Amino acid sequence: MGCGAWLAAGCLLSAVITRIPNSIASADPGLRRSLQLPCVFEMRKTIPLSNKTETVLLNVRLLLPTAGAQGALRPWTESLPADNLPSFIVQEPSVNILQHADEDINMLDCRISPYFTANTQILWPGREVRAHGMDTWFTCTIKHTAGKYAATAFLVQGLEDREHQTPAQLHQDITEQTHVSAVLAVRTRLPQVRTALGKDVVLDCAFAADPRVDVAVRWALRQTGRHEKRIATSSGGRAEMFPQEPRGNASLLLRRVELSDEGTYICAVQAAALELEQAVQLQITEKPTVTVNVNSLSLVEGEQQKLVCDIRNYYPADIQVQWLREPRGAGQLPDTVPNVLTSSHRRSSNGTYSFSRFFLLTANLHDNGRTYTCRVEHPSLQAPIRRSVTVAVREATSTTWLLLLLLGLTGCLVAALHQFHKARSTTKPKPY
Repeated sequence: MGCGAWLAAGCLLSAVITRIPNSIASADPGLRRSLQLPCVFEMRKTIPLSNKTETVLLNVRLLLPTAGAQGALRPWTESLPADNLPSFIVQEPSVNILQHADEDINMLDCRISPYFTANTQILWPGREVRAHGMDTWFTCTIKHTAGKYAATAFLVQGLEDREHQTPAQLHQDITEQTHVSAVLAVRTRLPQVRTALGKDVVLDCAFAADPRVDVAVRWALRQTGRHEKRIATSSGGRAEMFPQEPRGNASLLLRRVELSDEGTYICAVQAAALELEQAVQLQITEKPTVTVNVNSLSLVEGEQQKLVCDIRNYYPADIQVQWLREPRGAGQLPDTVPNVLTSSHRRSSNGTYSFSRFFLLTANLHDNGRTYTCRVEHPSLQAPIRRSVTVAVREATSTTWLLLLLLGLTGCLVAALHQFHKARSTTKPKPY
């Protein structure tokens, strides 16, 4: 299907997801050749003679197959470092856990945990059902420490693999070498997405599974203080899933984003009796529009002028606004203007915020040539917005001082007459 059938956001996904039917694209060959990931094995342990549990953490190693490798990875075990570190060795055939991961492996955080099946045999294509004994299942989660990638996979160790593993047991089901297969993986290359209001956005999600198993995908939205909401996906609607051909593309196209769309989106992939979830955080950010009421001022010493910085149509509400008095010399820090007032916050119909910060400037000869700057910081901005006012102050002449004095006296007289009239109106006898 060509990009002409999709919106621009949908076409963008073709540059994000490499589409290979019934498989997952291999990671960069250079990464795959050296892919021994340091991991943490995490499990809950019951404290003897009590009902309390504690978390047990063990350092382990995850060894993934080389690109195009066939059969189990027995030869790799001969070159493992002699550090007695327990190893999870992923055998072929397995799905690719690190689909499209081209980041430095030192930036990947890996955790493996037991997956408790409640003594129930999990049926999976190609795995033998035995009358006695069951497979051992694990979950493996790999995240990029800078939030660029996240993947979760099911690992399974069969009875036949346990028969060939190293006898020395370090902790419960963990031995020096644990041979497993990866049977289902779900990943996203964009765990955190930011977008502006009214835009189209793609929430990236992909899966890998045995082609013999049926896969179902659903999306849900989780928001603080609200029940989880299932996302209805339909062709032509605001939320639409990409076609299931090629297999593995589970991404969601969300059109004309509204403020109510913000939250954590869950991409849930179900295959046979297994289900994996991948979270994608959608955050809406709207850049503020910042203006000042004047760009330059020419004042007489002693004259007053109100400087207003107006900040409009921003989201979220977290914002920092300062009026700064710029220094004259280089290498000096600006001063924060004191006695700055803030108007009440206003909210528009689309949910964005607006307010103003202002102060009364009394002209002083020391301010001649000075610059006053309104500085705005907001999560939507890569750099602060600055709006400046240049002030010129000239010395007041005797005529100017007289004029200012007369203006002051006139103001006082008007205020006195207003108070006198108000007092008389309150003391006037009422006609009832």
